[in-house]
Amino acid sequence: MVGKIIILGDQNKQGQDLKDVLKKETHFTLRHSSLNGTALKEISEQAPDLVVLNPKSSYMEIIDLYYSFKKDTHVQDVPIVLLMDESEIRSADLPSGIQDVIYRPLRPSEAVARIKFLFKKIHRVDQKNLIQHGKLIIDIEKYEVRIGDKKIDLTYTEFELLKFLCSNRGTVFTREVLLNKVWGYEYYGGTRTVDVHIRRLRSKIEGKSATFIDTVRNIGYKFISED
Repeated sequence: MVGKIIILGDQNKQGQDLKDVLKKETHFTLRHSSLNGTALKEISEQAPDLVVLNPKSSYMEIIDLYYSFKKDTHVQDVPIVLLMDESEIRSADLPSGIQDVIYRPLRPSEAVARIKFLFKKIHRVDQKNLIQHGKLIIDIEKYEVRIGDKKIDLTYTEFELLKFLCSNRGTVFTREVLLNKVWGYEYYGGTRTVDVHIRRLRSKIEGKSATFIDTVRNIGYKFISED
């Protein structure tokens, strides 16, 4: 599951803890921003899929921002979640447009589960169209590949090669098999073509901290199975 979340409000421990646990347990792109006069402009520019409002203490502070949201045509449809003290929220009347409440002090596993469920419900995420491995996300329907929030520009053949390897992670394929599965029966080029495409693919998706494709000496290639 992928998407962009802005945690908006006080830069307190609860907000930072939520950001840290979501970063660790999900593939969401996360941003923690202060609650100030430019908040709506920033949200409009960032185009998040979900905003978590995290007030310092005042419930009314968040209610005022909520109604500002609804008046701004650029951000009025962005789903909103509150991060609030449980004792305060029980006595407050919530606007109907607030999708959910995560209570402080933060219960990490519950917070992750609620946000993932809400995100899936709101955006109707279809996991059948996504292949994920760590920060690598392959969107089959859109023919897009991303590393985190960075879009990777691949050729059609590079995309098909990556999709095939990642869909069969841990399995070693010879160059001949890859030619057959990715290029097709009618391809008459030599196996050197596979090496060239693997090298180009690695240069685009791998770095010092990320390795996805492993060379199996004298045999071929495999997609590393461990996250």
